[in-house]
Amino acid sequence: MGKTLTRNKDLPIFFGEVQLKGERQQVGVEGKEKEERTLYYKHPHGELWKGNSIKWLESLEPESIDLIFADPPYNISKADWDTFESQEEYIKFSMQWIEQAARVLKPTGTLFICGFSEILADLKHPATKYFKGCRWIIWNYKNKANLGSDWGRSHESILHFRKTKNFTFNIDTIRIPYGEHTLKYPSHPQADSSQFGKGKKEKENWIPNPLGAKPKDVLEIPQDIIEVPTTCNGMHEKTPHPTQKPEELIRKIILASSNIGDTILDPFCGSGTTPVCAEQLQRKWKACDLSPEYLDWAVNRIELVEDWGIDKWIKYDFENQKRRNSIR
Repeated sequence: MGKTLTRNKDLPIFFGEVQLKGERQQVGVEGKEKEERTLYYKHPHGELWKGNSIKWLESLEPESIDLIFADPPYNISKADWDTFESQEEYIKFSMQWIEQAARVLKPTGTLFICGFSEILADLKHPATKYFKGCRWIIWNYKNKANLGSDWGRSHESILHFRKTKNFTFNIDTIRIPYGEHTLKYPSHPQADSSQFGKGKKEKENWIPNPLGAKPKDVLEIPQDIIEVPTTCNGMHEKTPHPTQKPEELIRKIILASSNIGDTILDPFCGSGTTPVCAEQLQRKWKACDLSPEYLDWAVNRIELVEDWGIDKWIKYDFENQKRRNSIR
């Protein structure tokens, strides 16, 4: 199976001095914090801003961003920032930032929005007017406690909006391990009626792609059902943030929908998973959040990003998924 790669835990020290890649900025604590757009941290590859996400988005240049990953409030009262007077107010707030997100995206850009299916169902139709297409992706997880007497939740949804039909999508970077049956019988002829055969008379042999299986829309990563565990105690990346998304999930999305050197944006970055993953995968990044506490967690994580090549990150996630499959 191979040994698990070791992740950074401590910042490098040189002659007793901590070596930082970026620099925290001087941020005032007085005034209308929700209306401010203050640069909080500057890094050679990106910026973290503190303030109102909509105001911040309004300040950005049009068609300047390649990919936006947004994990906005869900309106389920997880925290003060996740509470709205009504669902109508929540939809109004959501359409304000979605409109601005569409404005700053390049024609080849895409917007991913996380949420519970019952929440995103209220946003998909009104948001469609700003985009040329949308796919509904499922993020499936199997490691979350199912308390209470209702259906046990084992998934969240991700809307994938495309600014135009000419959007970036790199399928080979997010392929997944083949199942044991496929590996046991790797090459075999296809029936005339199969999708692969497409009715051809000659009997072509199907051969597995050496990079892995095509992803599905249930995010089992490269599928539109992505099966990735939620963050939990013991994970290297875990912070106290109440709705933190796993790095593995965000890496798949960044690899699929952007290229090296592209600019990734997160208007609700929380503990910084999106800029962390953008940094890991050699992308530039911009991110914003209201909470200085969350931004501090983000800064620490960015400073600890390992100096690995992209192939190593792909291998890291591929091996983790193989390991999960092997113990089920």
